[in-house]
Amino acid sequence: MIGVTIILPSLPIYVEKFSTSTFMISIMYSVFAACAFLAGPIMGSLSDRFGRKPVIVTCLLGTSLSWVVFALSPNLWIIFLSRIIGGFSAGNLSVAQSYLTDISSDEKDRAIKLGLIPTAIGIGFITGPGIGSLLAKISPSIPFWFTGALAFINGIAAIAFLPESIAAKQKDAKIQFNSFTTIWYGLTHKKYKTLILLLLATSMSFESYHSTFILFLNRRFDFSITNAGILLTCIGIMIAINQLVLMKHFWLKYMRPYKIQLIASSALILLFLAATSARLRIFIPIIAILGVMEGTLTVINGSELSGKAEEHERGKIIGISHALIAISQVIAPAMSGFFMDYHINAPWIISSFWMGIVFLILIMHKRELKGTPLDFSGRHELENI
Repeated sequence: MIGVTIILPSLPIYVEKFSTSTFMISIMYSVFAACAFLAGPIMGSLSDRFGRKPVIVTCLLGTSLSWVVFALSPNLWIIFLSRIIGGFSAGNLSVAQSYLTDISSDEKDRAIKLGLIPTAIGIGFITGPGIGSLLAKISPSIPFWFTGALAFINGIAAIAFLPESIAAKQKDAKIQFNSFTTIWYGLTHKKYKTLILLLLATSMSFESYHSTFILFLNRRFDFSITNAGILLTCIGIMIAINQLVLMKHFWLKYMRPYKIQLIASSALILLFLAATSARLRIFIPIIAILGVMEGTLTVINGSELSGKAEEHERGKIIGISHALIAISQVIAPAMSGFFMDYHINAPWIISSFWMGIVFLILIMHKRELKGTPLDFSGRHELENI
């Protein structure tokens, strides 16, 4: 995540050398996501059959290769090639999610362990953008070389130090090559479909502003790469505090997951709308709070789905969820980029719309989603709905 966040401030501005169209820059994100969509269920089912470790290592080394190709890109088409390689190597987070679920002892422990992923993202945001801003002053391509090297070192470290998380690999597990077949399984399965739709709508909301955020800062507030890096660092600090402290000692201590989802989704709707007209001194705290709410909702949604998945198909189900997130990353950036060429605030409006869909899903499926409350004494108590 440090590697990913190193390139965040400079990536869209670097690509502007080859195309100034917001739509074309957004398509770069969509190409990456389309390949991640195709690879998601494959990586998940491969990790069920052969283990989490070899898949994580393969993804890290593939990510390294993709950034080397990106740094060497002489034109937009080679940039697209690098994003294709990166997309097919993007299964490490979903497999890491399965890994953490494998080693969790109960529902509480699972939510806390899965909170480590947004914590890693937060730490990445704290350190990565600042490093990236400094590296970009040396040369515009240096952040991408550095990220490629970091992913390679990470892959070698995983080979040397990462233990396998599943004792009994599913030797007879079928490898899923057809992403649409596996997605249909998740969308039609009574046990998973509501949670998967919830993840899809949530991701559509977040990805609608993620891909255009740096360009928005540059065009609305005239942010440089350095200024964008500083802001991303501040957001990362807020996310890390939330995941390391508030998630355990506030959110999960005093609220059930369903209530957290309602609070976060309703707050996000208001924050997205407020971002459209806020001046800079108001916009910055809005974005900081937005990052906290986004991280909280992401953790709870992921924890609820992985907790429902049977052990023998956990990698598959999480792979399906990440494939659907990849679909959102194909559609949302292209949509936001297209409309942002006409109105700078379009991504925020689109994000608010999709978060409204999330809120409606929560209300309409209240009985199903409330489920069993988290109990920090280690006991699970049933409540009347």
